[in-house]
Amino acid sequence: MKNEVKDFKRKELFDMYHERSNPFLFVTTKIDITNIVNYCKKHKNYYATIGYFILLAANELDCFKYRLENNKIYKYDDLRANFVQMIDDDEIGFFGCDNKSSYKEFINEFEQNQDKFFKEKISYDSIDEGEVWFSCTPWFEFSSLVVPFDKNITVPQFIWSKFIEENDKVYTNLMIMVHHGFADGNHVGKFLKLLNEKIDNLDAIVGKEVH
Repeated sequence: MKNEVKDFKRKELFDMYHERSNPFLFVTTKIDITNIVNYCKKHKNYYATIGYFILLAANELDCFKYRLENNKIYKYDDLRANFVQMIDDDEIGFFGCDNKSSYKEFINEFEQNQDKFFKEKISYDSIDEGEVWFSCTPWFEFSSLVVPFDKNITVPQFIWSKFIEENDKVYTNLMIMVHHGFADGNHVGKFLKLLNEKIDNLDAIVGKEVH
């Protein structure tokens, strides 16, 4: 569900940035995913689990919920995930997952939708503005990344790199793309703080029922 934001606080800033050819803020930073990797060594679903934790953090910040649609600014109540998935070496597609009330529900839906995707081999072209987009590059590390974008599609994107092992810790470089009219570095900092806190608190979030 979404509602129009009629008195958007950052309207002047939004208009200023949106007039530019690239109105997006791109940030790439290293995050500690040791807890996720240790958990997924036993329970699998690395891709879905990282996406789930990012989605949890993004859903707590309004800056990731704003969208420009038909020249009006809207705010979505709840964000859902959209994952990029390889079909073969030359083609990719997409499938979504709702923001379920628990980790277990999210993983179950991810697995069902992924299985359906592989059976149907469908590349979905429709855009749900209430999504955030996820992808990863497990083949290589990157220190910065700029993806193709359409300035009128203000869906945030998150892409993470190949895992990096350092001193018994595991990291990945996370690229965050969000419209600069909706977010500044301050907002990205808040997001990263929330994300780190949630990963640190992984056991309580995933629930004992899935151990």
